[in-house]
Parts: sequence; C-alpha cells; structure tokens
Amino acid sequence: MRKSTIFISTVLTTFALVILYGVVSAYQNISNVPQASALSVDTTTPEPTTEPTIEPTAAPTSITPEQAAQKAAQVVGNTNLLSAESSNINGVDAYKITFTNNDVVYVGLDGQILGVQIAPVVINVAPLAPTKHNNNTSTSTSTGSESHDDNSEHDD
Repeated sequence: MRKSTIFISTVLTTFALVILYGVVSAYQNISNVPQASALSVDTTTPEPTTEPTIEPTAAPTSITPEQAAQKAAQVVGNTNLLSAESSNINGVDAYKITFTNNDVVYVGLDGQILGVQIAPVVINVAPLAPTKHNNNTSTSTSTGSESHDDNSEHDD
C-alpha cells in the first residue's frame, strides 16, 4: 500500500476512536450523576431550644415536593423520577410522584405515604415460528435386484 493511504487510514481511525471515547465519557458522566441530586435534603439538626414548649403546635408539618420525591423513591426503590406534582387523593392534598417506569406514589403533605401504584409489567412474546413437519411416510422401493412375484406357484 502507499504511504498516503496508510496515513489517511490511521488518521481516520484515530479520529473515530477519539470521538467514541468522548461519547462514552459523556454518557458515563451523565449516568454517574445521582438522580436525586436536585432532591437533596438538608440533614443538619437544629439546635435544641432551652425553653420548654407548653403546648404542641397544632399546625401540620408540610414537606416539599423534593422531600416527597425522596420518600417515594425509597418506597419503590427507583430513583428515575419523571415528575412531582400536587394532587388530591381521597380528598387529601398530596404530592403525586411519577417515575419513568410509570410507577406512581402519593405522598401526603405531612410525609405519609398515601398510595402506591406499581405499573404492570408488560412482556412482549413473539409468536413461535411454524415448524415444518414431514408428513411423507418412508416407503421402500424395490430396485430390481429383488424380485417378488405374487403369481408364483408354490409346491405344497
């Protein structure tokens, strides 16, 4: 081969490998990002107060949609969140957390899990290929080396 053909082939191969490496690296960077990173919760504990409270507050604690999504992810074991929206289930205000596999979890504003709807598993089965059956029965044919005469006379 000529040197110019080998050089062009080497350059094109190197270029293709560099592009492939870039695509794979970008995909790994995207897939390594934690799915719930936008849903992070502040885990710092508040300092205890020295003043005793006389009566507990009657106001219900309200959670954010991010906190509701984290609770829902823990319940179904899936971090691929599709949406978190306000909803109403059985007359109770809640967050409707939907996942990419169509699982739905309803989380009350107080953090209670109100309902879980697991998406049905759909299995597509291809029909079996028709089998070919050989319906021909094997029959023996005489080739002429054997002679069989039904009209032969038998000596009794």
